[in-house]
Amino acid sequence: MLRTALIQLNMTQMYFVRTLPDGRRLVSWRVWVLIFLTPVMFLGAAAYLAFESLAIVSNYQRAEGEVVRVYSWPGYNPWDGDTTDYSPVFRYRFRPGEMTEASTGQSSPNWNYEIGSRHEILFDPRTKRDVKQDNHEQLWMLPLVIGIIGAILLPPALIAAFFTRRWQKAGTRTGGQAVG
Repeated sequence: MLRTALIQLNMTQMYFVRTLPDGRRLVSWRVWVLIFLTPVMFLGAAAYLAFESLAIVSNYQRAEGEVVRVYSWPGYNPWDGDTTDYSPVFRYRFRPGEMTEASTGQSSPNWNYEIGSRHEILFDPRTKRDVKQDNHEQLWMLPLVIGIIGAILLPPALIAAFFTRRWQKAGTRTGGQAVG
């Protein structure tokens, strides 16, 4: 049923923009999707990731983790070129009298911690799994960068929407004469 409805919708709007014989200008829903798809996806992803980080900060427990191992491997990023990425493994108190170890599940060139050093971590008290470091880089950097990209893409989308609506409205002011 949904498939049939979509096929019928596509058959009735087999255009992006169109000028009718009476001068009215039509803009397909596809144009609006193309204009707003990328910025909305980036902003939505940033909101989801920020909500996830907020949930971690709100629901996870704080603990002091001691670095027991640091895994390293070659990495690359566009700013520094070839780097070495590090992923520390922390030992922390999961419950009173119960010590456990976990990594962050991520790596960074900035996390080359000395064995035995102590750092604030966040862990899920319901299950033993990856921990999060209680720092800006691990919790908030990804939502921030994706949100900035979405914010950069939104003004061009709004400008494109403005000119599309202006073009569409200009067709209704021609007094019934077909215009380009």
